Amino acid sequence: MKKSQLKAGIYLSYISLFITNISNLILTPFIIRGLGDSEYGLYMLIGAFVGYIAVLDFGLGNATVRFVSKYRAENDKIKEENFLFTTFLIYGIISGIVMIIGGIIYYNFQFIFGNSLLTSEIRIAKVMFIILLINLSFTLPMKSFTGIITAYERFIIPKALSIGRVLMRMLLILLLLSMGYKAIAIVMVDAILNLLMLIITMIYVFGKLEVKIKLYYFKIQIFKEILSYSSWIFISVIVDQIYWRIGHLILGIYVSTTEVAVFAIGIMFGQYFITFSTAISGVFLPKITKMVTKSATGEELTDILIKTGRIQFIILGLVLGGFILIGENFLLIWAGPNYGLSWIIGLIVMLPLTIVLTQTIGISILQAKNLHKFRAITYLMIAIINSLISVYLSKTHGGIGAAIGTSLSLVIGNIIVMNLYYHFKVKLNMIRFYKELVSGLLLSVIVSILIGSLLNLITINTWTTLIIQGFLFTIIYVTVLWFWGINKSERKLFIGEINNVFKLLKIYK
Repeated sequence: MKKSQLKAGIYLSYISLFITNISNLILTPFIIRGLGDSEYGLYMLIGAFVGYIAVLDFGLGNATVRFVSKYRAENDKIKEENFLFTTFLIYGIISGIVMIIGGIIYYNFQFIFGNSLLTSEIRIAKVMFIILLINLSFTLPMKSFTGIITAYERFIIPKALSIGRVLMRMLLILLLLSMGYKAIAIVMVDAILNLLMLIITMIYVFGKLEVKIKLYYFKIQIFKEILSYSSWIFISVIVDQIYWRIGHLILGIYVSTTEVAVFAIGIMFGQYFITFSTAISGVFLPKITKMVTKSATGEELTDILIKTGRIQFIILGLVLGGFILIGENFLLIWAGPNYGLSWIIGLIVMLPLTIVLTQTIGISILQAKNLHKFRAITYLMIAIINSLISVYLSKTHGGIGAAIGTSLSLVIGNIIVMNLYYHFKVKLNMIRFYKELVSGLLLSVIVSILIGSLLNLITINTWTTLIIQGFLFTIIYVTVLWFWGINKSERKLFIGEINNVFKLLKIYK
């Protein structure tokens, strides 16, 4: 049951990933054209702004996965139910804080954005902000309900709900845009769907899983234990917000909403890149937590890091190679002639991410070992440096300057500092990791891109030629990796998964 849920969770993660990305690829040009560059930039700016308030979740979603997994491994129902009561009590306090902070920001919009936004833009922005703020205060506990389901290793339901939400959102937004509605309508759709997903998830947790939330005893120590774990997750989330949203805010304050729009499209592809790797690592935290609880060695955890890292690198290499070869032409056709710089912005952040994203299992290992404090502090320091660099470079180089600040922080924080910590403190064998990661794969990816560059001899930029180029590069990439890149166990794994797919097709046929 658990193994089938894990495998189904990984499959559905990639199905959800595929549908989400396709949905965004379909929606984004319609939204840009429906709103215009300026209002689209405004829409992205407010989304980034509210994202900073959303981090007041304090990492309780991750804490729920970790502690519930731990109590289930120990078969301690009383501690589990008491923990959940304490968690949702904290959420009630947080929701009140969110409303207070949001109210202060709302009444200071003119002061914050008065130099870069028109009066009409500030009026629209305030309406979007208040809708998202109220929605956020109600849906913050959603992460903990999803965390409960993950800790119970039921990966199918949350992924299925995510897929359903994406499809419903796409249809509703396309309908509203065709009727002439603007950014406020899109924000309303997101708010209503978030509330609907929260209600369905709660019904599943309390009805199907029969989870109980009950106060058995009240100790301040429990608060301290939860917050000591989740506070460092909280700082990590803040850092992620700075990495991926600080550019939106800086450009919105110092430059213009049009510049925000160009930057947002480039960063969007960097975030797509991230989702290709986290789809696998996200379902491994309960398993890793149990391994750590049972005192797994550093070499055993390194084996998981290598296994998942190589699979992630295979997928990331295909995406990066395709973006290098046809990304610019794709963006010009897809988003319009004003978004050529978005390709450069995307590449600047995707190149260091190729290394960083092969190690996402490392984050789960840190959380399971309760060693994520160092990562949080390191990332916070690097994020502050990132902000300072981005402010300076954005004033002179716009979105490209902000992207350079993000990329430099990724190299210093993730690739240099964290790899040293993984190796010497966490006892992950990072030397063996890199040797086995690049073995066969790195050269194969480079060769595939060099051969694929010949496809650029096709100079007619239409959707048909782009699809043909993408298809041919995929064939080149798969062929090179199959014969020179992947090892025997990976070949066996892929053949086994292909056979499983055919078996499923026969069953449903």
